[in-house]
Amino acid sequence: MAETPESERERIEEAGPAVVSGQMVEDTAEAVRGFLEGERVGEAVRALLTLHPADQADVVLDATGEERGALLEAMDAAAVAPVLEELEPEDAAEVARLLAPEDVASALDELAPDVAADILHALPSDQAEAALAGMSEAEEVIPLLQYPDETAGGLMSRVSGARADATAEMALDLLRLMASEERGATNVVFAVDDDGRPVGYVSIRRIALARPRALVADLMRPLQASVDTGADQEECARLVERYDLSELAVTNASGALVGVIDAEDLRDVAVAEASEDMFRMAGMGKERPLSSFRRSVRSRAPWLALNLLTTFAAAGVISMFESTIARVAALAVFLPVVAGQGGIGGTQTLTLAVRGMALGEIGARRGRRLLVREAALGVFNGAFLGALVALGAALWQGSPLLGLILGLAMFGNMIVAGVVGAGVPLALRRLGQDPAVSSAVVVTTATDVMGFLLFLGLATLAIDRLA
Repeated sequence: MAETPESERERIEEAGPAVVSGQMVEDTAEAVRGFLEGERVGEAVRALLTLHPADQADVVLDATGEERGALLEAMDAAAVAPVLEELEPEDAAEVARLLAPEDVASALDELAPDVAADILHALPSDQAEAALAGMSEAEEVIPLLQYPDETAGGLMSRVSGARADATAEMALDLLRLMASEERGATNVVFAVDDDGRPVGYVSIRRIALARPRALVADLMRPLQASVDTGADQEECARLVERYDLSELAVTNASGALVGVIDAEDLRDVAVAEASEDMFRMAGMGKERPLSSFRRSVRSRAPWLALNLLTTFAAAGVISMFESTIARVAALAVFLPVVAGQGGIGGTQTLTLAVRGMALGEIGARRGRRLLVREAALGVFNGAFLGALVALGAALWQGSPLLGLILGLAMFGNMIVAGVVGAGVPLALRRLGQDPAVSSAVVVTTATDVMGFLLFLGLATLAIDRLA
């Protein structure tokens, strides 16, 4: 890894990344790619460093493997670290694999311990061990590595609490100590009892304005919520949103304070979880708009193949009624109407259910209530849409009976859509699986199959009067 020119580094540190418009970012990114194609790596790095680290991360991630390696080789640890911090841990690990272990160690030393721990978790074990061995700040990171990434322990920063009987002056000294060690949040101090368990919190502003001998116990507010180190990150995000917290205390098995999670980090978690759920519902892995071709194929192809198999189930249902369709060709015209409307209704319910579970709005006891509610909505929507489609089909085809059959099929399929749309994620959660995993494929298959069965089955019963 090369040293970024000292003059360039000083200029960037003094001025900071330029405030630019979206178009300027695109132009600069294009310039970086042009310099790389012309093998003018030094100019590419200088152009890259004029961008905000978030934009730098996008440029690095969108570059080809060869271009990415050339850029990283020409940057020092202080320049690479902000890029790694802006990336998802998996993407950061992918970038870090292009670096030598000593360069990875230097870059990780520049990051907050919790960020460094996340990246080390995502690296292959041998590379992670080599990088950790070369880190000078390893003692701050090692305690965090025992916790999985998506738990409170994996997200937290280590902090120390101030005893409730301590003075404001002592609490300020504790803040200065944590700041010098680059540990913990700086917005509040948590008050702890004799056993180290958090009992309240005090804002820095209140401590700074208090008399030096004022007791923390007299300044603190009651603790609203805390989590243990094994709590899932979605539960942490839900508590922060519910109680409007700026920091969330994390405790160990004994209830003693061991860390804190910043609310901003959890907002990022909430966005990432929402995106992940959207991808999983659509049968996709984590993918960016300009991800590599191979990565896109790998994430999409398996689910597309699964969806292809499920469409054969729907095709099989239609084939069962070939003779019916042959006698009344108009039936084929309305097949997409029944299936398409049911699919949309099922996806609406599915989206509501998955989101509610992710935010903790639908607990285990509310699952049955949701199921009943969505079934009732299916009855109402089915009756309304069934009446509309029955009238439309009757006027279009001049056959009131065909309209009635189509309306009844629509009515039944909307009920199926509500029940399946809510039931599939609830069943997956009960089985201990992620409720979002390709649920959309299951729901659309169910509504297609049931819609065709209802419509063509009813038509077959009345075929002599339709033909």
